[in-house]
Amino acid sequence: MPKRASTKQLLIACRMSFEGRSNREIADELGFTETTVSNWRKLEVWQEFEAELIKAYKEQVLNLESAAPS
Repeated sequence: MPKRASTKQLLIACRMSFEGRSNREIADELGFTETTVSNWRKLEVWQEFEAELIKAYKEQVLNLESAAPS
């Protein structure tokens, strides 16, 4: 019987992807197949978390830019 990923595992995988890890690396580390990780990317929870990561990154970059001396 195939194992199911928890929401926490999906979020960890999404963060790993955001940090530049490949589907193969994510799959190997979490114990799933590369195809499974690829399918996770289509899930709403993945897309929502990815959008949050992007937003947080943009805010961090903007704060760094505004704090830099001109």
